[in-house]
Order: sequence, then C-alpha cells, then structure tokens
Amino acid sequence: MITLSPSSEAKTLKTKTWTVITNSGKQADLESGLEKSQVHKPTHISAREFVHWLAPESHIDDNSLRSLFKL
Repeated sequence: MITLSPSSEAKTLKTKTWTVITNSGKQADLESGLEKSQVHKPTHISAREFVHWLAPESHIDDNSLRSLFKL
C-alpha cells in the first residue's frame, strides 16, 4: 500500500476542462469529452456577465467554474 501526502495528492488530481457549447444568458451547456452538463446563471451576476464568462466555444476548468458561483 502506498500512502500519498496531501501535497502529492493534489498534484495527481487533474482538473477537468469544459467547452461551452451554448449560453442563453440563463443557462449554459458544457461538454467535457463524453460528459455533458448544464449550468444555470447564478443570481449574483447579470446575464451579460454570465455570457461573458461562459462564451460559446470558450473553455473553462472546474476551479474557475466553481469560483464563478462563489459570492
């Protein structure tokens, strides 16, 4: 059995990158390989900002996507 320290565990975890397929200003459709997801606009940002951050054909990683939803 191999035990990993927390710092080495963080280095081995890969962050998923999503491609934005569409964004209506209320909801964005994302795709990562075969996985698909829908993300609804957070209440604390405007539709214009939501489209800016998740523009069609753009890419966003999991960490950036999480930060978009934090207040």
